[in-house]
Amino acid sequence: MVRKSITNPLKTLKNAYCSFLNMTLPGIGVFGTGQSTLTIVPYLKNEGFRIEAIWGKTTDEAENVAQVLNIPFSTCRIDDVLLRKDVDLILVLCPPSHHSQIAVKALGIGKHVAVPPPAGISQNETLRMVQAAQYYPSLISIAVYGLRFLPAYVKAKQLLSQIGDDNLIGQITLCDVRVYSPNLIGDDETYSWACDDHMGGGILNQFGSHVIDLLQYLTTFKACRVH
Repeated sequence: MVRKSITNPLKTLKNAYCSFLNMTLPGIGVFGTGQSTLTIVPYLKNEGFRIEAIWGKTTDEAENVAQVLNIPFSTCRIDDVLLRKDVDLILVLCPPSHHSQIAVKALGIGKHVAVPPPAGISQNETLRMVQAAQYYPSLISIAVYGLRFLPAYVKAKQLLSQIGDDNLIGQITLCDVRVYSPNLIGDDETYSWACDDHMGGGILNQFGSHVIDLLQYLTTFKACRVH
C-alpha cells in the first residue's frame, strides 16, 4: 500500500510534465532532508527523474543526506538550488514555514513546483503561492495529495461512482471523519515544528487539508465553508 501511494502520484507528475511540456523529464531540486525525502527520492530516481541538488537547514545535514541518496550537490542556501540551470522542478519537502518563500521564488524565476500540504503556516502564505501559480500559468504548480492514491480510497471512489443497483454505498448525506494519529513527538522525544500549530504542525494542519481533498475526490462535492 505504501509503495502504491508513493508511486502513483509520481507517475502522475511524470506524465503531467511530459505531456504538458512535451519534454524529457526534468532535473529536480529537493528542499528538505527528513524521512519524506529519504523515502520519495529513491522512487523518483526509479521513475527516471534526475535529482540534481538538495537543500538542508545546515551544511552538514544536507551533505549527509546527499551522500546517502547519491545527490551530486548539497547546500544550506535556498538560492543555490533555485538558481541552478540543471534544476527545472522544485520539490518542497521541508517544514511548512519555508514552503511559501521557496515556492513563490521558484515560480518567479521559471521553475516548476510540487509542494505537499500544509502549503504554508497561514492563509496569507498559501494565497501568495496560489497567486504566484496563477501569474505563471505556463509553469506546473502542484499541491501533492497522495492519500487519494491509496488502494482503499481508489476502491471507494469506484464504488461511489456506480449508479443504480450497482451503487452499494447509496446516497451520501453525512461524512464523519475521525483521524487517529500517533504521538507527534518522535521516538527520540524531540520537539519539532510538527508539534507546533503555529509552525504548520499539529493534527489539524497536517491532516485537515488531506481530509478535505479526500472528501472532494470521493464525493465530487467542494467545500464551501470551514468552521
